[in-house]
Formats: sequence, C-alpha cells, structure tokens
Amino acid sequence: METNNYSMILDIINDIVRMRQNLDFMDDSVKGVSQLKNRIKSIYGTLSSHQYEIPDLIGRSYHEGDNMIVTFENNPDLPASTNRIKRVIKPMVSYQGKMIQAAEVIVEYN
Repeated sequence: METNNYSMILDIINDIVRMRQNLDFMDDSVKGVSQLKNRIKSIYGTLSSHQYEIPDLIGRSYHEGDNMIVTFENNPDLPASTNRIKRVIKPMVSYQGKMIQAAEVIVEYN
C-alpha cells in the first residue's frame, strides 16, 4: 500500500489523538467524558487489530535522533537536564511495522 493511500486513515487517527488529549484535560465527572474515553480506547483496539500502531508518547523522554518533528519549550519546573514530550500534534503511526507518519510533538525541557 502506498503512502498516499494512508491519507484518510492518518486524518482519522490525527483527529482521534487530538480528541483523546482534549478529553484527558476534562474531569471524568463531566457527563459523557467516560463514555467518550471508552469509545476512543475501543477505536485504538480496532486500529491495533488491523496492524496500526500508535504509541503513547506523552510523558516520554525525547532523544536526539528520534524520528520526530519537535518544537521545544523551556520549563524551569522540570529537573535540570531533563525533558519530556508534553503534547502530540501528530502521532507516530506504523502500519505492519513500518512507520507511515512521523510524530510531531512539543517537548518541554530544562
């Protein structure tokens, strides 16, 4: 399958990741949030069963050489000489073990 044939699935995955991150900022007591989170988990499961991999990058350390598009933000509250992925703009997506989209992330550092 050619990369151009992935455009629709990548658009859908990008939207799902954006929704997931927005839901993570919402309180679970808000009506409907838990159900939406469960539906997103189900969609991730369906994608996984079709051999799409979308690693959870939030909170991971960034290492120079990682295949990502990175925007850096200084955060003096982090321990010195540390960094972590704060937000995912576009997720890393692999299909059948081959990366079809590099991640675009915001990394906070000190």
